[in-house]
Amino acid sequence: MTDSLTMRLARPAEDARVTEILEDGKRSIARFGIAQWQNGYPGIESVRADIARGACYVAEDADGVLLGTLALLDGIDAEYCRAQVPWLTGNPFEGEDGEPVRYLAIHRCATAAAALKRGVMGFMFARSEEIARAQGKASIRIDTHPGNRAMRAFLSKLGYTELGAFDLTQKGAAETDLTRIAFEKLV
Repeated sequence: MTDSLTMRLARPAEDARVTEILEDGKRSIARFGIAQWQNGYPGIESVRADIARGACYVAEDADGVLLGTLALLDGIDAEYCRAQVPWLTGNPFEGEDGEPVRYLAIHRCATAAAALKRGVMGFMFARSEEIARAQGKASIRIDTHPGNRAMRAFLSKLGYTELGAFDLTQKGAAETDLTRIAFEKLV
């Protein structure tokens, strides 16, 4: 399946399809009985912002069907700066005094329901690691809800190190359960 996939930046006209894929992800998370992503976030506004900043990637098959999405963000992640976990790369305030940020962060990743168990997200994470290396980054960071057992197992399988729990501070009313587990992988 993954031999026929490509990963590229999403186009503005694809915002509705990317949002549909995220909605599939929300339904998958809901099966675990946790509140992550169950109150409107992420929505089309998040997708449009990611597309505008050149951070929204999609996986498409040979027929041009979009099967997965993730936001691959460069720059200081304020939540990760505040997180009191033993990051594998420098923290808390990388990038000060012109020092480059040494990691990319993956957020808002999901696979279309019709493509589950077909390696789409593994393919996207592998391509993200290639992008990070090409940009001279040392690692990729990501977080997930403690109850998202599937994502935690997936990240461990891909070689991400589980670093500990922290509480988000900036999700506001969109998220009610703010505890997350931090992961990082050196690339």
